Amino acid sequence: MNEQEAERRARLMAMSAKRIPEINKEFSQRQAKAQIKSVSTSVDNFEEAQNRHFNSNFEKGGKDAAYGGKTSKNGRKMPQKANSSKKSGKNGKKSQKSAQPTEKNSRKVNLSVSTRKGDMVHHQRMLSQDVNAQATQHIIGIPVNKSKFNGYDGAQITNASLKKTRPDPDAVRIIPIGGVGEFGIGKNMTIIEYKSEMIVVDMGVLFAGNDYPGVNYMIPDIKYLEDNRDKVKAICFTHAHLDHIGACRHLLPKFNPITPIYGTDFTIGMIKRQMSELDEEPDLNYQVVDPFKHEKFQVSEHLSVEFIHVLHSIPGSTAIVVRTPNGVVYLSGDWRHETNPIGRQADYERIDEIVKNEGITLMLNESTNIDSPGHHPHSEYDVGESMGMVMDHYASGRIIVSCFSSQISRIELVLNEAAKRGRKVAFAGFSMINNLEVALRTHEIKVPKDTIMKMEDIIKLPDEKVTIVCTGSQGELNAVLNRMVTGAHKYIKIKSTDTIVFSSNPIPGNEPHVVNTVDGLLREGAQVIQNGKTHLTNIGPLHLSGHAYYEDHVDFLTRTQPSNYIPYHGEFYMLQHNAEMAENVIGIPHDRIILPDDGDIIELLPNKTIRKNGRIPVGNMLYDDADQEVHEAVVKDRIHISREGIFVIILTVSKKTGHLIKTPDIISRAFIYLDSSEELIGKIRHYLRTKTDRSISSDPEMKVLKEEIRDDVTHILFDATGHTPIVIPVINKV
Repeated sequence: MNEQEAERRARLMAMSAKRIPEINKEFSQRQAKAQIKSVSTSVDNFEEAQNRHFNSNFEKGGKDAAYGGKTSKNGRKMPQKANSSKKSGKNGKKSQKSAQPTEKNSRKVNLSVSTRKGDMVHHQRMLSQDVNAQATQHIIGIPVNKSKFNGYDGAQITNASLKKTRPDPDAVRIIPIGGVGEFGIGKNMTIIEYKSEMIVVDMGVLFAGNDYPGVNYMIPDIKYLEDNRDKVKAICFTHAHLDHIGACRHLLPKFNPITPIYGTDFTIGMIKRQMSELDEEPDLNYQVVDPFKHEKFQVSEHLSVEFIHVLHSIPGSTAIVVRTPNGVVYLSGDWRHETNPIGRQADYERIDEIVKNEGITLMLNESTNIDSPGHHPHSEYDVGESMGMVMDHYASGRIIVSCFSSQISRIELVLNEAAKRGRKVAFAGFSMINNLEVALRTHEIKVPKDTIMKMEDIIKLPDEKVTIVCTGSQGELNAVLNRMVTGAHKYIKIKSTDTIVFSSNPIPGNEPHVVNTVDGLLREGAQVIQNGKTHLTNIGPLHLSGHAYYEDHVDFLTRTQPSNYIPYHGEFYMLQHNAEMAENVIGIPHDRIILPDDGDIIELLPNKTIRKNGRIPVGNMLYDDADQEVHEAVVKDRIHISREGIFVIILTVSKKTGHLIKTPDIISRAFIYLDSSEELIGKIRHYLRTKTDRSISSDPEMKVLKEEIRDDVTHILFDATGHTPIVIPVINKV
């Protein structure tokens, strides 16, 4: 080997010796990486083979979660080094907070939506506001009342001012529990209180409208009376309409059974009929009153009551006079004025006697028809004559009269007119038959001999001999008249020779239902005659309201000259107009007129003046057709579902892996029709598969998973439809 070759070899050996440490280091690193990968793979295979996930202990909710952890490539957390938990202070907290979004982001799925989440949230917020506004109309806190008659010179009462009120121990307190200024007429109930003595007047219901799906009626919340049960000395009823007695079966059992219950014979009979519907009818202390005897019932040491006969559209109607240490309180009940009434005239002589000898210190006067001008233009006798005209004009066919079941005088007129013409009369409708039974038992109706027949017998007669009196004048869907139209009635099907008489006016809000019923009758070819359509039928009046008109109120207040005045029984605008009439026409001083809200305490002071001074908690209880209580939250859900629908997702996942075992089941109700929305449903199913693949099966994770699925699916549905139904994810572990 020559010198050059030796030099070259020496140079190569030197270079080799210089690189060997680097080569060895690189080799060692590669070998270490391969070994780690092998160990990791074997651990994964072992865990999967054993269906165990040791590292899940470091997940949120796991037993070692407090030690923290970082996410590995396979999506699981690896334990951190021990010294990583030694960080303290703000930096340590910051690192823990930053780990949470990372965990959440690891489960995020691309929703492929074009609308921002903020748009969906805004829609939900607006929907929630609408639903709450609709479902909470019955809730009574501190109502807005800035009327000049509100008792505070038009200033809105506040909680702060209520806390400053100091009751006068010698005042008589008048407290409306219901029936004033609500979103409808009804739920009448009033307390007269003096020291430890109370009188309760009426217990009515308020029928719910379309704003409350599934709710039939509302009754007053009487917690205040339940807390003062032993102070209640008497319960009095003005008359037997449901807006005055409809809550009896719910409320009367809550009082002491020996508390006397006062009312006229017919009113007590109707209350007993209601109480008989209970599973266990309570034994109550009923006291039948004859208002023509002018008896004064001393119900407690300082309070007495007297019942005065008045005219209304139901038998046994009365006003109530309560004599107190601070003067006479007159509660009008419901009333109307007729110059030529059926039966006995209102007992104006007794009212005049009380005004002359004692004076009326405070009058609570109903407000229902205060917006109707003038006086009543006709009487019940005029209605009877119109019924006779109908029977004469349409003598060859059946006459079907639809009216309120409480209008006993009207029914008696129909019986008399039918008897004159040789017609037989049958009655249809549960409430109609019940009311007639009570009227017959209390001698409030006189029936012509051989006029009434059973429905199953009257259909055997020729049409010109048949008259039917039924319910359904307000277009109620399940009432008798509508069932006759649809052919669902057992005995009667409307035909072209029939004449149907609506002996009523539509209650505000019922007009569309009445129109639908009339349309159905006309489509069957029948003749339809309605009140107020004289220009079409040449038939006179067929109905008479049970409430006084404006000039009737003016005449009555002029006659009675009350020192203080409270409008009640009506919606807020009715109360306001009643108060304006009392001030502007009668001349009652402004500071002696108070327009109250439910729960307001009006004090009649020893000096014979009145003031509003405080409130008690009041409210409403909701009931359905089965007389079962309905919670407010249920009403809100019903409203939401009626507007947006409901969307149910049922996932079946493995307990071991948390992954889907089968295709998700989807149920849509009141939202979209699944068969015509295949693309949207496919998109949601794809999202659900992807979402569950990125989640694990621990219980805490499942709760979070449900929330995320609900939010994401709602976003997808809003993007596709513009609606946000109630989304309910259901996860079944198998």
